[in-house]
Amino acid sequence: MLVDGCLACNVLTGKIKAPGGTIYEDDYWIVEHSLSPVLLPGYLIIKLKRHCENLAELTPEEAIALGPIIQNTCLALSRVLKPAKIHVCSWGEQVKHIHFHVIPRTSDMPVGNLLLLIYMRIKKLLNQLGLSRWVSDEEAAAVAAKVRQELEQ
Repeated sequence: MLVDGCLACNVLTGKIKAPGGTIYEDDYWIVEHSLSPVLLPGYLIIKLKRHCENLAELTPEEAIALGPIIQNTCLALSRVLKPAKIHVCSWGEQVKHIHFHVIPRTSDMPVGNLLLLIYMRIKKLLNQLGLSRWVSDEEAAAVAAKVRQELEQ
């Protein structure tokens, strides 16, 4: 069951499109690039294909499928972007639908609280990286296509 008004459900139903479309999908989970404005190329989202707000409520099949999805997504992203580190985390505050953020940290990004750097000081971070704008949907879609190809291999 999907819930009207849930951002993740709206993406799943096609009301909102992620740059590059679906990267990977199985019976339970879907991998897509993060939505606009895209903060970093390769910032991916793994989300459950049904509306569920609590990890404790995953079915055994959903739980068993999750580990390989995270591992394979990180492996593909590692091969495509060659980041210094990949962070995987989950917050269920604004979008309560179970989802995981897969965030690559490139070697030229400062080490520290990545979320603070992304969300609280994004303009300063972009300047440090020599970037003057958000990542375009086209750039995000290009990375999504590469990760999709890597996962299909």
